[in-house]
Amino acid sequence: MNEYDSSTMASLLSSQYQMVRSPEDADLIIVNTCSIRHKAEHKLYSLIGRFKGYKKKRPGLRIAVSGCVAQQEGERLFKRMPYLDLVFGPHRLPQLLQELEQGAENLLDTAMHEDFKIPSVYRKDGCPDPVRGFVTIMQGCNNFCTYCIVPYVRGREISRSAMDILHEIGDLVELGVRDITLLGQNVNSYGKGAGDVVGFAQLLRMIDKEYPGIRLRFTTSHPKDISREVMECFGSLDTLCEHLHLPVQAGSNKVLKRMNRHYTREDYLEKVHFLRQVSPEIALTTDLICGFPGETHKDFLDTLSLVEEVRYHQAFAFKYSPRPGTAAARFACQVDDGTKSQRLTLLLGLLNRIGFQEMRNLEGTVQEVLVERVHSGQPGMLQGRTRGNHVVNFPGVPEMVGSFLDVEIVRACNHSLVGRLSEAVDPAREMRGKMAGQSVLKEDVSYEDSSNVCACDNP
Repeated sequence: MNEYDSSTMASLLSSQYQMVRSPEDADLIIVNTCSIRHKAEHKLYSLIGRFKGYKKKRPGLRIAVSGCVAQQEGERLFKRMPYLDLVFGPHRLPQLLQELEQGAENLLDTAMHEDFKIPSVYRKDGCPDPVRGFVTIMQGCNNFCTYCIVPYVRGREISRSAMDILHEIGDLVELGVRDITLLGQNVNSYGKGAGDVVGFAQLLRMIDKEYPGIRLRFTTSHPKDISREVMECFGSLDTLCEHLHLPVQAGSNKVLKRMNRHYTREDYLEKVHFLRQVSPEIALTTDLICGFPGETHKDFLDTLSLVEEVRYHQAFAFKYSPRPGTAAARFACQVDDGTKSQRLTLLLGLLNRIGFQEMRNLEGTVQEVLVERVHSGQPGMLQGRTRGNHVVNFPGVPEMVGSFLDVEIVRACNHSLVGRLSEAVDPAREMRGKMAGQSVLKEDVSYEDSSNVCACDNP
């Protein structure tokens, strides 16, 4: 989501500014922030401290902070870093910069207004990634999980109009983007507050009909709000990839209740079971919190057993981090950091073991891979992604970037796969995903056996 906001701000400024390689050369530096964990805030203060020296040398330099830390801290950021020029939410940037040019100082604009509408964004000027793109469909959250700061810094749920979303996707498709992720703090709540009454499942079907040649994904999906109708889309829409991020956070009903998640372990597992009935190949990923206030050893074991049962392909696991203003930060039964660290180590070990086993299950299969880039570390290798969101490294030529190719998986690594072009693929054919009539391969291209090459993390 922050990536998307950053690219939106770059687009809004494209008529006034051009990007530079180094902050030392900039007239304007914007730090777009996240406050989901305390570590992110520390990174902000360290980074801004480095920029202070640039401003001493060049007093005309403008330094701005946007995003969740800006909305959380507001005026306190100016007290801590008086050399800041602007602290703001992401959408009024051009007007705010104009006010600075007219003499305003220490400009603060973080208020959330009830009549706020997510602005239209048109991507005619380009996309940061030529193959993958993000499109925000809603923002804010009404759930108030006791550990989460999002409702306080992003406000209540609000959706964009379906036509606005379709237009932005159309811009990305024209630019060659083939893998699009719909974004929102809770995409399953899409449609609330929108001018046109369209639910999330209907939006998915509209996109599938309008842009049948793309891959479609979405995040984040709250388990309590994902409907049977949305889950059925994984079995009926060709564009919707067999990949879902479904954050469970904990496997203990007691902890889930204290988190205010509004579902039980049994509810969650029932939805996992239905998803795998609808889409047997679906790859599930999740978020997990270790050491939530009041979590006992038995509660932690419940989380481990749920991980064993679901068998996630990948997970993001963190130690609980108290966020200011949230209910959980005031709970009396905080877990000590040493216990949180021990539990996280055990959980990561289990997740890595299961994730590797799930990757091994793909060895010998042929996967449709969308080629994203030339591998940065190994000449002659490309990097792409399966429909299940698994990263694959395989031999190829740069002209293949942006194409869909059938790749045989020859080896699994901890977090990625090694492959080679399937023997069924004719290297000289026009590849799917390219403009009609654009042949991108020469007939004399040959591909070495990649079985002795591992361009991933841990061969």
